[in-house]
Amino acid sequence: MRILHTSDWHLGRSFKGVPLLDEQRRFTDQVVEMVSSEGIDLVVVAGDVFDRALPPAEAVEVWYDALERMVGAGAQVVAISGNHDQGERIEVPPRLLKPGVVIRGSRTPSSVVLDFADGPLLVAPIPFLDPFMARSLHQGEGVATHQSVVEGWLSVAKESSGQAPRSLAVSHAFARGGSASDSERSLFQVGGAELVDAGVYKGFSYVALGHLHSPQVVGEDRVAYCGSPIPYSFSETAAKSMRLVEMGPDGSDLSVRLVPVDAGRKAVTLRGTLEELLTGAEHDPYRKKDRFFVRAELTDPTLQRDPMGKLRKRFPDIVELEYVGRAIHDEGKPGRRQAEPELNPLTLITRYWEESVGMAPTDEEAALLESQISAGFSASEVPARWRCG
Repeated sequence: MRILHTSDWHLGRSFKGVPLLDEQRRFTDQVVEMVSSEGIDLVVVAGDVFDRALPPAEAVEVWYDALERMVGAGAQVVAISGNHDQGERIEVPPRLLKPGVVIRGSRTPSSVVLDFADGPLLVAPIPFLDPFMARSLHQGEGVATHQSVVEGWLSVAKESSGQAPRSLAVSHAFARGGSASDSERSLFQVGGAELVDAGVYKGFSYVALGHLHSPQVVGEDRVAYCGSPIPYSFSETAAKSMRLVEMGPDGSDLSVRLVPVDAGRKAVTLRGTLEELLTGAEHDPYRKKDRFFVRAELTDPTLQRDPMGKLRKRFPDIVELEYVGRAIHDEGKPGRRQAEPELNPLTLITRYWEESVGMAPTDEEAALLESQISAGFSASEVPARWRCG
């Protein structure tokens, strides 16, 4: 049988205030096409279907449409809730679902056996388990951790492990040894209590993990993250892909092939002086609209006049600008205290805006903020003799 491992769709998410729903639709189109062209038997969505507990109606419609088309193309579907989803809202009672569609969000341990042409498959759909909310699953002494509640969930679900010769665990968790990126929401634990050892999934033929946005294997090839389908931060520079998993009737003959995802814009960081970014031929590929999200790191030692406005003329999809020049020029000077780069006023006010409003400013708002900041600095630097006439 063939399993298409996906995760972290984050339907309804934006990138620095730029809506991504059109790119997310293109991704679901690719999944449906894969089901048809590659003969996919089962599509897995390992959590974070949506970007927040109450997703916008348009994002919900994309999800329902994708479900209908994946099933229509001949695949069964297993999806679980992630830490961005609200489990009780995403779960659909089995009596309301079509055969072969499993969506789990509640903390009650359960497993299901799905039938395929080459035999049955036992599936353990493990949604994100908040250690506090799922503390009833904790076994033993001490406080509940993510590891302990997953172990408790599995100890109940494994009572039905003999129902099929092969098995699949679908889990949304931070496996120890995995590498995070800037776009994952913290699981709100300290002291390593958010981590789960990959060994907790021992015995499953394949483990489809979600939560980490970079594709990676944890321990061995049968325990892996496929990563998010499109970049959600500038730290996500690795190529995006899905994992096409093939396994025999008894779970043996496991093979994995990475299938590139071609849906979202790539995230790129350009570093140099303002003049270098505006004129350097090596930056020409990033001038294409709707191909890249661009962040500029300016190495100029002083603030430049209207840098975002000038850069936007060359890079229409630039969404972030940061000054790193002061830290570079101060580095190594005697008597200088080594510290993190100081944030420029535009970065500070943009961060404050995002925290207050809940999203990044639009292009028009960003331009207004920048013009006011520039005007303020210009006014403060006017020589006194000019003020006096």
